[in-house]
Amino acid sequence: MTRRWPTMRIMLTAHLYFAALTCAALLGVTLVVAVGISVWGEVDRSYWHYVATQFLRWIAFGLGVDAISSYLRMHIAHGRTRRDFLRQLFPYLVGLSVVYAVLVVLGYLLERGVYALTGWPPRREDSPLLDSIPDVLGYVGPFTLMLLLWAIAGVLLSAAFNRDAVLGLVTIPIGLLIIAPSEFIVDVVTVPFLRTVVESLRVTTLAGIGLGLAGIAIGCVAIWGIVRDMPMRPKVA
Repeated sequence: MTRRWPTMRIMLTAHLYFAALTCAALLGVTLVVAVGISVWGEVDRSYWHYVATQFLRWIAFGLGVDAISSYLRMHIAHGRTRRDFLRQLFPYLVGLSVVYAVLVVLGYLLERGVYALTGWPPRREDSPLLDSIPDVLGYVGPFTLMLLLWAIAGVLLSAAFNRDAVLGLVTIPIGLLIIAPSEFIVDVVTVPFLRTVVESLRVTTLAGIGLGLAGIAIGCVAIWGIVRDMPMRPKVA
């Protein structure tokens, strides 16, 4: 498959290596922060949880942007078609999101081990309770979906702005609709107006997953429509 889909292999190799380094560095920073806080106060929450639910989704968004701005141009420069790129893009996005989600859950497990060794509270209200294999798998799925939504939004907006600035501006609301379910999926609603919607409509995690799957379908159709005949000249060195 990698011979038939070389661009997917190149993107996965580069971005998964980046993902591993990023997660390791961020986990190290959160543990250092926890140690610092323990000196002057009490560690009563999971700091990795904030990184996993707030920061990593922006990295997924950025990697989606990079897929279009860097790798599509390279793909075309090697004489391949846009449609061939799209056939490789969607499996790449899924693979990237799954690996990132696994790294997120591993971060929770490592943080929990450190907390247990230091005597800090092993359970916190703002982090998942990973007491069994089903618990672990139960969090890999939602984080995969959340990160996939943000990556698709990054691809969509990057493609739209690369094609036409006006189209990019028009596509922004669609991108917001695509990522909106991610707020419900991991049960962390940080956007004020979305919090109001969740409280009024009583949106459940299951409903968020359904909306997320619909967002993926909408995003993929929109990306296909924009990229399949998008004019883009390869850069000349």
